[in-house]
Amino acid sequence: MFRAGVVALLFLAAAASMEREPLDAFEQRRRQLAERCNDGLVLLFGYRSNEGQSGRDPFRQENNFYYLSGWNEPGAAMLLVPATDGKPYREILFLPERDRLREQWDGPQLDPSDPEVLGLSGFAEALSLDLLPAEMDQAGRRFSKLYSLSARTREQIQPTEPDPAERISPLAGNLESRDLRPIVGAMRRVKSAGEVALIEKAVAATVAAHRAAWKRIRPGLTEYQVYAAMAPALLEGGCLRPAYAPILGSGANSVTLHYTRNSGVLRAGDLLLADVGGEYGHYAADITRTVPVSGKFSKRQREIYDLTLEAQRAVIAAVKPGMRLTGNGPDSLTEIARNVFKKHSKRLASAFPHAVGHYVGLDVHDPGSLREPLEEGMVITVEPGLYLPEEGFGVRIEDMLVVTADGARLLGPALPSEADEIENLLP
Repeated sequence: MFRAGVVALLFLAAAASMEREPLDAFEQRRRQLAERCNDGLVLLFGYRSNEGQSGRDPFRQENNFYYLSGWNEPGAAMLLVPATDGKPYREILFLPERDRLREQWDGPQLDPSDPEVLGLSGFAEALSLDLLPAEMDQAGRRFSKLYSLSARTREQIQPTEPDPAERISPLAGNLESRDLRPIVGAMRRVKSAGEVALIEKAVAATVAAHRAAWKRIRPGLTEYQVYAAMAPALLEGGCLRPAYAPILGSGANSVTLHYTRNSGVLRAGDLLLADVGGEYGHYAADITRTVPVSGKFSKRQREIYDLTLEAQRAVIAAVKPGMRLTGNGPDSLTEIARNVFKKHSKRLASAFPHAVGHYVGLDVHDPGSLREPLEEGMVITVEPGLYLPEEGFGVRIEDMLVVTADGARLLGPALPSEADEIENLLP
């Protein structure tokens, strides 16, 4: 009992270090999912300690599992059993048995039999992972389908992403397989007030990081030295890690959309494109600014910068429910940006090669088709860009918005985007 109390205190301390929504928010999502999948069992596996990311990083839970549980410890599984045949809804969190040898390296772990597990997890039941096959066999007799996550393909971002089928198939029996990913993805696209609040904290830390970078930028620094000024601000703001690989491209590097080498040297007269965002409480921020290394835009740089800002503001003014991020026609936000560029020249319009934005949440690119109509509660980026390799520079300006009932609201504290404002804040 003494040990269980100590472990519970350690888990509470860890939870306090990473803010999350109240446990009942996760319970409501589980119940909602079970109702949507009421003709089958719902089974999800969280990441094991060696899955989902580099071993150099702290453990980070699989996003769909976290969205439904708030549980950020490795090796867990969950089973949702919809109410049917007069039997009530069940939700079970399965945890691995305590491994004393592993604890020497990774610290104390909660055993599924510890009395604190239910209070810390918010689940109605907690059992040993060893009992999952038996529970699946018993519950599966009342259903014909099994809902679980399919393998990720094109969208896969982690080098150690497991294939869910390896763990699901031995448990499926005669149940017909159904993919859970689009169902949970649709739920995730519309954010709760609690999720928006966490994203705003990620944005606030990210804005502070960009401002810290501006105080340091000067010719002769390396791109990674600029990030060295940003990382402490992210940590001070509560971001345990960047939300994605930082992009700091100066000069010709600024035309590469996902440039992550960050090893170039800043030169007088160049621009620096900084696409950097922090992760707070599992939620991502994604903000970009393009600034002059020497403190002043050249005439041509400012022309392209002001045009990009004009496009961003036109898109932000148009964001509302029913608009779409991509596609053709007047309801396409990407087309609105492209039309701003076309007014100046067709060549410049062709220098804008990507969508004007994407969904953001637990993933920096949250799942979902960019052609779907926007809904109230969705969080998106607006990030027009012009990339001119023949002129040796690119410009991108990116902010985050939450869609409201009749428009949109910028998230977090404002980061200056006017050229004059930026110049006044640089050394």
